Amino acid sequence: MINKNKLGVGLSIALLLILIITTGISFAFFTANITGVEEQDTIVLSGGVMNITYSGGSNINALNMVPKSSPFGTKTFTVTGNSTADADMNYQVVLYVSQNTFSNNTIKYKLTSTNTGSNGTVVPSSSGLVGIASGSSREINLGNGKFVSPTNGNKVHTYVMEMHFPDSGSNQNQEQGKVFGARILVRGV
Repeated sequence: MINKNKLGVGLSIALLLILIITTGISFAFFTANITGVEEQDTIVLSGGVMNITYSGGSNINALNMVPKSSPFGTKTFTVTGNSTADADMNYQVVLYVSQNTFSNNTIKYKLTSTNTGSNGTVVPSSSGLVGIASGSSREINLGNGKFVSPTNGNKVHTYVMEMHFPDSGSNQNQEQGKVFGARILVRGV
């Protein structure tokens, strides 16, 4: 004789297994049917844009320089930021000296900065003439600027870089035939 309790327990286990298997199959069936697949880009992201423009071209050519109180060359450049993102746009301005055979601090620069677009912060202006050490392949960090995002359109930072070979008041004939080459780099940080 089969115990009614054992039969009831066995029947309950069998019903439970049938229920689990049926639910698993039904769940698998319902999750395998996907409708409403996207066929076009529905997530579009864009970052900010930063442009650098050099007024009057990117070159300063000064041949047969002589010491004087005025600059031998001036380069005006603008950094323009435009961003709809929440992250600020930081950048660094560097004077890269590719070669300088002049004596230490004979060639000097002066940087004047203007926050033309009234947004963020510009690289600080130099307080006067700053000497450049002789040598090759060196970077002079002029400083960091920043556009605060979102900018709500193009915002401009304007810079004027003056290059000087000042008259020291004494004989500077030893500087004849010397060479100086440099460029301005603007890069994100």
